[in-house]
Amino acid sequence: MSFDLYFCCENGSAPSVPELKEYFSARPFFQVSDVATDGVQFWYQNESTGVYCEFSYSPLDANELEGCGSSGLTFNLNFIRPSFFAYETMPLVESFCQHFDLVVEDPQEETMQPAEAKRLITSWRAHNAWAMGTMTEVAKEEDMELHYLPEQRATEWWSYMSIRQQIEDALTEDIYVPSLMILMNPAKQLFTMLLWPDGIAQFFPPCDYVYMEREKKRVFGKKKETGLVPYQSVIDALESFLVIYKLGDHQIKYLSPEKQSSVTAPIQTLDLESVDLKRYTQMASDSFHDVAVPGEVPQ
Repeated sequence: MSFDLYFCCENGSAPSVPELKEYFSARPFFQVSDVATDGVQFWYQNESTGVYCEFSYSPLDANELEGCGSSGLTFNLNFIRPSFFAYETMPLVESFCQHFDLVVEDPQEETMQPAEAKRLITSWRAHNAWAMGTMTEVAKEEDMELHYLPEQRATEWWSYMSIRQQIEDALTEDIYVPSLMILMNPAKQLFTMLLWPDGIAQFFPPCDYVYMEREKKRVFGKKKETGLVPYQSVIDALESFLVIYKLGDHQIKYLSPEKQSSVTAPIQTLDLESVDLKRYTQMASDSFHDVAVPGEVPQ
């Protein structure tokens, strides 16, 4: 099941294949590939967030050119995905239409109008929720597993991962910028987690848990310990030592190298839950959803 859009030309002619190739080749995360029957695929995939979608061009027969004049251009985004797939890709649709003076036909809503990312996101979310309801029934009949992470937590993950590399590239200090992971525990529950090894200077984007490595003081020497700690417990213990990093609308807490030695004592007060991460599964962005289906997941 997928969300499809069609692009139309109200003023002038449709963009040529060379123009399309030039446009998409100049944009991040796009790959341009020729396909059969003189078509072209413009594949978008962001490795940092796992988000992908497809723009494509296929030449049309003369009898297909009706209404506002179809361009032979389409957009495709799968359903049964977290909402951030739409948050990331619908602005691409809006920019594309503005650049080539196109309008977009949304057959899901039976509308044809100028592309507006906010409206398209709303449309995708509504129909994704419908698709999830259908898929839930199919999953029951075929004994399939559907994995759920609440939208707020999924979107927090995406919001940080979409700018993580930008933060890392901009830093002049030696501060670790961790990736956030989405894991499934043996009970099939999903959560977000970051690593914090040996109390190093690093960023602490919002998540569910921190997997810590520390040296625990003993009567005779020290012992290496690892385990999970709720994110908020870590933030509460370090609050007075953390600094806010601002990037656009984002504000992320971090521990600077100058404060690293100051957190040795607070680290010792945290209770670590010992876990075997080998029993946990790391989830890809397209392997879970964030729709709270009534009767299936908590609202």
